[in-house]
Amino acid sequence: MAVLLDSASVDDAAVAAELGFVHGMTTNPALMAGETKEPLAHLERLLTAFPGGPICYQPTRTSYAEMNDEARAAAALAPDRVVAKLPATLDAIKLAAALTDDGIRCALTAVYSPAQALLAHEVGCIWIIPYVDRAARHSDGGLAVVDSLAAILARLQSSTRILAASLKSSPQVVASILHGAHDITAPLEVLRGLPAHPLTESAVREFAARWES
Repeated sequence: MAVLLDSASVDDAAVAAELGFVHGMTTNPALMAGETKEPLAHLERLLTAFPGGPICYQPTRTSYAEMNDEARAAAALAPDRVVAKLPATLDAIKLAAALTDDGIRCALTAVYSPAQALLAHEVGCIWIIPYVDRAARHSDGGLAVVDSLAAILARLQSSTRILAASLKSSPQVVASILHGAHDITAPLEVLRGLPAHPLTESAVREFAARWES
């Protein structure tokens, strides 16, 4: 089980690194666009701000050649830490096979179907990344997607793991794990909210009041 931060913010990365339970990061072009116009240089800053664990980097371009160049440049910055995060398209799956053959770890993102999971397994991706909340807003349902992905990976006895993303709350995090996700990635606000429970908070207040009395 791994908990990852979904962000491209250097400040978020530094805070998450201090939490003790966050093991890596995921980024995407939309998150990067909110922080920088130089994504590879910004990736270097994220690697420094979050000094341990994998960082999934998604190329900002979509053609095979441009994705290939950008993914390889990102991986070269920290070969033992950077994971090439590629969308579940035919070109990107073809690229994942080539990158994996060259020793670059890959994850397939925006995965919504068992067929996509099958191909991720075949090309050796370490993760598939379904967008749970986004799927929940459509007819298939977010947790139903996780169920189907978990079922086919189990049938294949695959080492490919499910990294649940697009998680907006603690209940979505927990439900994703209960439905078969191996790992999760979420914004800092969601991660910081995981310990929150009103009974815990009332107990802490009671302990403090008893001690002071």
